[in-house]
Amino acid sequence: MARWFPRPQHYGKSGFLADLNAGLTLGILLIPQAMAYGMLAGVAPVYGLYAALVPMVIYGLFASTPHVSVGPTALASLLCLSGLSDLAAPGSAAYLEYALVLAGLIGLLQLIFGLLRLGGIVSLLSRPVLSGFVSAAAVLITVSQADALLGIDTGSTKYFHEDLLALITGLPNLHWPTALLGVLALGSMAATRRWFPKKFPATLVIIIGTTLIIWLLGQEWEVATVGDIPAGLPDFQVPRIEWAVIRELLPVAVVMALISFIETLSIGKAFSPKHNYYRVMPNQEAIALGLSKLAGAFFQAIPTSASFSRSAVVEENNGRTSISNFIAVALLLFVLLFFTALFYHLPIPVLAAVIIFSVRNLFDLGEMRRLWTLAPKELLTLLITFFFTLFAGLEYGIAGGVLLSLIFVFWRAARPHLAELGRIPGTNAFRNLKRFDNAAADPAVLIVRFDAELYFGNAEYFRDQLEELVRDRGDQLRAVIIDGHTINDIDTSGLFVLGRFLEMLEQKNIELYLCGIIGPVRDKLYKSGLMQRMGAARQFLSIQSALQHMKDQSGDQGWDDPAVQHE
Repeated sequence: MARWFPRPQHYGKSGFLADLNAGLTLGILLIPQAMAYGMLAGVAPVYGLYAALVPMVIYGLFASTPHVSVGPTALASLLCLSGLSDLAAPGSAAYLEYALVLAGLIGLLQLIFGLLRLGGIVSLLSRPVLSGFVSAAAVLITVSQADALLGIDTGSTKYFHEDLLALITGLPNLHWPTALLGVLALGSMAATRRWFPKKFPATLVIIIGTTLIIWLLGQEWEVATVGDIPAGLPDFQVPRIEWAVIRELLPVAVVMALISFIETLSIGKAFSPKHNYYRVMPNQEAIALGLSKLAGAFFQAIPTSASFSRSAVVEENNGRTSISNFIAVALLLFVLLFFTALFYHLPIPVLAAVIIFSVRNLFDLGEMRRLWTLAPKELLTLLITFFFTLFAGLEYGIAGGVLLSLIFVFWRAARPHLAELGRIPGTNAFRNLKRFDNAAADPAVLIVRFDAELYFGNAEYFRDQLEELVRDRGDQLRAVIIDGHTINDIDTSGLFVLGRFLEMLEQKNIELYLCGIIGPVRDKLYKSGLMQRMGAARQFLSIQSALQHMKDQSGDQGWDDPAVQHE
């Protein structure tokens, strides 16, 4: 299994032809999408094309997966626009400089992630947080492009509600030729996706058709078009670095680095199980992404990420290696060198339609429905992230979602599951009394199971719950058995509360038994002296063994028994 530049064992001519087909199809889809996402990012459409050159080549050389296609994406472009709008006017020379610096900074962060082997950092973003964030981004992208789609002058707005209000108040003044063309293009994309095969280049056909309409018939309609696109390749230039700007961009860069990394891994892991000649390497992916953005920043490439739609095109067309990406780049180079003049009459509302149509599946209603029935608390996390992202901003939305996830993690860790057990009649199985109606509990014996490590974060909760159960049993209680096979660790705080609980039971003449304690926990019980204090006759391998001992009080539970062994 090749780690660098993975390829099937028997690649040959058939493999290259498959890559050629996948690459040409990818290039046809990439060109209009790149121009649209360049516009979404707040720069001229040509910079979207530039962003698909060097990053695709560098990523293809270093990535661990051959099916992921990087370049400009809707989410990366929207994050770029959101993060830079306060620093410079979109479309200005200063704004472009900041976009290139941002791309390089994101690349540097991802390169550091990979070199320091921090691939596990993606665990900071749970699936509900990411789903809520991406769903909100889909709404923001759609609203942000509605003015271009309908020909409404919304002016300069910063927040979602301002954007929405400007659209609603501007509806009476929409530009009818623009609106008709944009809505027609969007409807045509939806219709062709429904009635034509997936491989049919519907977007390209619609772009060519609408461009011809404007060129032949509609130059007097005052529909905004792309205009002049400079022919040739991007120049090499070193982005101007100002430390004050770096400090301003760092929060946005961290968010974009995480999102881009997660997107790439998610896409790669969606495809890798179907192929046995490569495996997604998180740290290698971080290095590949970082190098691609860093190199791209020197060739006027705005921030990029992995595209699910374009990656799916590569995989569905049987692409075998990163050569498919290189072929798409070659097609793009050919267009930049010889055919940029053909895009002069490309209508802006059609590019807006391309963006809106491309992000339609980002709104994850299916995940919301699933969480509604499966995990309402996680649905709350998703919705809070969603609305916080909409109304506070993208960078704050993801930060709020991460913070909320951590709060829920700490809450669950501080309030783990503790169950009172009873015997299933006719068996030696002990189950949760609240879940098994036929489970029977002896009034004189309290059996509990604690499903977490016992540490400072939940030690007092553990003690409080046990003492409450002891009080509920009253004077008839004679013994407490703690089933500890699910306690995977214990710290000094846990040892302390266990000792205090033992003292409380001793004052009430109630015996404490421990069952199923794993080796590392037994070691700490021994070193703390708690094991010796309780005695070997209070520690057993199973609940049944403890109950049998209590019943007949026969047999010496010696220190060489497996229940009390220690290092």
